[in-house]
Amino acid sequence: MSKKTSSNTFSYSQLSSFKNCPQQYKITYLDGVRKSNESIEAFMGKRVHEVLEWLYSEENRLKPFITFDGLCQTFDNLWVDHWHKEIHIADTHKNSDYYYSIGKRCLSNYYSRYGPTFDQRVEDIEVDLKFTIGDHNFRGIIDRLDQPEPGKWIVHDYKTSKRPKTERQALNDIQLALYQIAVEQNFGKVDEISLSWHFLRIGSEVTILHTPEQLEILKKKLIKMVDKIYNCLDNENNFIPKESILCHWCYLWEECNAKVGPNPVKRAD
Repeated sequence: MSKKTSSNTFSYSQLSSFKNCPQQYKITYLDGVRKSNESIEAFMGKRVHEVLEWLYSEENRLKPFITFDGLCQTFDNLWVDHWHKEIHIADTHKNSDYYYSIGKRCLSNYYSRYGPTFDQRVEDIEVDLKFTIGDHNFRGIIDRLDQPEPGKWIVHDYKTSKRPKTERQALNDIQLALYQIAVEQNFGKVDEISLSWHFLRIGSEVTILHTPEQLEILKKKLIKMVDKIYNCLDNENNFIPKESILCHWCYLWEECNAKVGPNPVKRAD
């Protein structure tokens, strides 16, 4: 397998996929296998993100307030419009109504904290940026980017997962470090960048500021991760399956060397 078959531009999703399971990375990003299957957790998370994207749209930013009913109606419409037959539930003790209620709880927690005015100084939403680290090209999509004052930026990321990060974990997280580097390279005046995680299930937040030294350490870590991917490209057998509990949320069993047949998790009702 030639290095030319690898993407010339990397994203956080790609790096995360390789870290979790090199074979999943190969199947998805090198072999180009894409499926419509998705977990109910991923489906719910996408809908919550879309509601918050709608909330901070240019049209809504001009309104004096937004009602919680408006958020709920938007969530309901998106849930129905995007529902499909390839949504799966790994936890057999739960059903789609359970995850629907979690989505509503996420929105309620956020609304309680910031509503009804939502008057943050939003620069843009779903900000798609390209940037470089060392000799490698990257791209990232920021959930929301605020500019509360000239030269000061806040990167926001919404999480619907169960467990929030500690401040220590946030300081070592590569995702928003990537986004900080992206902002530094794409916007003219950058004096300070805050990185803010919103853990919507429990309504908590973690915000950090990287020192230049901390960011340099993370840059080296990112370069090492990409170099490791390139080193595997000489032989496709280097992309070894890494079996774990995460396999229950993977729908590439038929293509994976470590599995037989399709993932046995149940379809959502």
